[in-house]
Amino acid sequence: MRTSSELKTELAKSMPGSLSQRLRFDVEQTLKSLYADESLADRIDDLFLPFSNWVSERSRPNVGPLILGMSGAQGCGKTTFCTVVSHILKKGFDLNAVVLSLDDLYLTRSDRMKYSQETHDLFSVRGVPGTHDVELADTIIQRLKELKDGEVMFLPVFDKSMDDRKPVHRWTQVEGPVDVVFFEGWCVGLGEMPRKTLQEPINELEATRDGDGEWRRLVNDHLKHGYRALFEHIDILLWMRAPNYEVVYEWRNKQERTLEDHLYDIHGGILDTLDIKVMSSDELKEFMQHYERLTRFMLSSMSGRADVVFTLNSAQKVIHWEVPIEH
Repeated sequence: MRTSSELKTELAKSMPGSLSQRLRFDVEQTLKSLYADESLADRIDDLFLPFSNWVSERSRPNVGPLILGMSGAQGCGKTTFCTVVSHILKKGFDLNAVVLSLDDLYLTRSDRMKYSQETHDLFSVRGVPGTHDVELADTIIQRLKELKDGEVMFLPVFDKSMDDRKPVHRWTQVEGPVDVVFFEGWCVGLGEMPRKTLQEPINELEATRDGDGEWRRLVNDHLKHGYRALFEHIDILLWMRAPNYEVVYEWRNKQERTLEDHLYDIHGGILDTLDIKVMSSDELKEFMQHYERLTRFMLSSMSGRADVVFTLNSAQKVIHWEVPIEH
């Protein structure tokens, strides 16, 4: 494996130092637009730029986009990382990079409710495998691969505060050709769990609402079939490794509070009168029980699946990362 310090040294030899200075403003503006920690701009030289350079070396213009899957527990910073790197690839390396989020590929609320009525009521809550539109995701990735110069397409956008997909006229426009796709999501690239591990509930939600284990078996079946086929599009799998499950709730709660602040900035005092939902801390704890089993499984299994691992500390800071040595 090649470490981040080795990549930083290689970058310093091959590219002018002015590139970092030139990109800093763009990175700061990107972080600001995401309501993210603007001090992350200080990681240009040791994280964002070396990794962007590594990605650029593996891109294949005129052949098809490089598909990078980015996985990691809720709130770990996947979207922020992928968005910043995509901007650096555009501004610094002249590569058309696109971020496709699994969170934007949930089934519509009506389709999710219909599916939950046909299978198990826990599928009414978005998040686990089975609540995403896998066929739509597959179609979008295939279309991104084929998009030619001058062609445009639109990526869906899911509004978490409304718990539903936004109308098509509010989707994100993408112009072709695409050089790099970041396909990011909390369970991207995850394999199915051993069936014997599904027998006993691991939290109150599973014990009271999935006593016979039917829901968790169905979730696992989705991972084994539709999601496995979807993840075959991925060329390089990235993983943000949290130190433990306990910090994940803290990160996700921080994310929810950021969403709340963002909505208040937009709607002000009338927010409480609108059909917009932000979870309280207690509601979030219950909500995250839907994810707990797979998150714990991810923490124990993804190191052996991912090509690149970003190790985080409890403050969500990347403290180590390395990439594979290619022969």
